[in-house]
Amino acid sequence: GFTILFLFWSITLMGKRLFSVVEGEETKAQTIALMGAGMVGALVYTFSDSFWFSAVEGEVYAMSSLFTAIIFWAILKWDEEMAEIGNGLIPQGYSPDRWLLFIMFMLGLAIGVHLLGILIVPAIAYIIYFRFKDKITVKGFFLVGILAIAVLGFIQVGVIQGSIAIA
Repeated sequence: GFTILFLFWSITLMGKRLFSVVEGEETKAQTIALMGAGMVGALVYTFSDSFWFSAVEGEVYAMSSLFTAIIFWAILKWDEEMAEIGNGLIPQGYSPDRWLLFIMFMLGLAIGVHLLGILIVPAIAYIIYFRFKDKITVKGFFLVGILAIAVLGFIQVGVIQGSIAIA
């Protein structure tokens, strides 16, 4: 249930960003469209074959989906707060780094449940790239993808297997 809730929140956050909806200034039609899109997307995923069977069996995949949904929602919240800082809506000196710390903590827990959790790393890399890059280029897009895959490899080999070898 929480996986679907975080998916709903993620869809509405992405919709707000896609349509440049300003918090507190949205029209009734925009609110209905965002809530409807979030509800339809979350319910479609809820009753999809792969998620439903993962949720009803006693395996690790439902918990892995939950961690993935939480991490993706958290990176969208970080991105939203970075945009608010850029617009001057958040006081000077406030830092949204707490979201990045939370994401790293959740990523560590997700890896403990199943290695599928690290597959969120490329999404995090792209959101960070889109936040700090004014002009998106094809070269930059592919370089971020290659860097994200290298980070995945480092986590898999260097962190997970390396820490066990050290122990």
